[in-house]
Amino acid sequence: MPVKVGGSYVSEAAYSFAKAQATDKKEDSGVMKSLSEKFPNLKFSVGTAPFAGTGTNNVSISPKILKQMEQDPEKRLEYEALIYDIANTDVTSVNTSESKLKAHGFIIEDDGGLRSWGIGEFTGGNKRQQSHLKRSEKKNWWQDMLGKPKEKKKKSALKELWKQVDTKKKETDPKKQDIPNAEKNPLIGLQNANDDVAAILKQNAEKIMAIPSNGNPALAKAYLQNTKAMGKSPNFASTNELTKYLQENFSMVKAGMAKISGKYLQKCLTDEESRLKLFDNLRVAEDAYNNRKDEVGFQGMQVTIDEDGEMTMTSSKTTVSINEDKRRRQIAAAATRGDMQSVVALLEQDLQQLEDGLRLNQCDAAEVEKAKKLLEQAKERMGRLPDRDASPAEQNAMTINMLI
Repeated sequence: MPVKVGGSYVSEAAYSFAKAQATDKKEDSGVMKSLSEKFPNLKFSVGTAPFAGTGTNNVSISPKILKQMEQDPEKRLEYEALIYDIANTDVTSVNTSESKLKAHGFIIEDDGGLRSWGIGEFTGGNKRQQSHLKRSEKKNWWQDMLGKPKEKKKKSALKELWKQVDTKKKETDPKKQDIPNAEKNPLIGLQNANDDVAAILKQNAEKIMAIPSNGNPALAKAYLQNTKAMGKSPNFASTNELTKYLQENFSMVKAGMAKISGKYLQKCLTDEESRLKLFDNLRVAEDAYNNRKDEVGFQGMQVTIDEDGEMTMTSSKTTVSINEDKRRRQIAAAATRGDMQSVVALLEQDLQQLEDGLRLNQCDAAEVEKAKKLLEQAKERMGRLPDRDASPAEQNAMTINMLI
């Protein structure tokens, strides 16, 4: 299921991978090193020139895109998601008895578009080819070049497993015949059925983990854990009952941070696959929220799930800080006690704003300490300054430092 990140829709697998691997490195070399560690099977280079490199696993990235990845965490997630899909593309599938791919690479261009180049060995010699795909708002826009994932095969394996579970539930439980008065105690039959279901899931745990749940191993793991805990996907008689369940089991829903389409909730009542997809989406959203909620400046997250079950996550961030260099210049420029009183008043305002910001998670304690130390320095120096009128030169110097 596509998830919107930045200006693109990416697969849940790509989003989960990029989110889990996000780092705070600030330099081009740091970004390239980080990418090489996350995608060891790819060879990365900086630039947009085609036919650069040997082998079939080359990825070149525009310096402009690298700069965006340094400065914007959302852009970093977006392009790491794209690289994730590139890493899982089999370019050698084009080989035939008459031609063989000698070298191949992808280029992420200045505008964020994707270009592919290849050098093929044919009977009559080598041949070079290129293809280019512009960015668009289309979901998974780069799949036009990389090819669409084989979703049906993945889903069919999971459906086949659930068919086994359903069949086992419907069968008459032979264990009842060995338990006296079993027919009089329906809980015994229910427990036996749950034991059979758990056995099937346990036997197929590795298969479930291999099925990436729409391309996301993390979701598959969460799905398996939930199934083990619950025994089966619960059924609901109404959207109110389903909503109550979501509020009890997902803190984002309880806190009002998730907006779910009424049409999709209605569909979830009768379609188990949609219902499980909803649970998976909310788990991903809660993981993303829990990973970010302690970040300085993080103010909240809003999750929207539309009538097709597609999820969009948006977050807000607000920070406050003190202009330490400016305040130091003002302290140094103050030549009289009156000038320093003006600086002290500004620092007291800064300190109040930062203390309020600390309570609202808009800054950290270190930023508050900066203001306190500057205020202490200003007061200490004010006691040593003369109590007189400033000269014209001193007034000019102070005015300039108050303005710039």
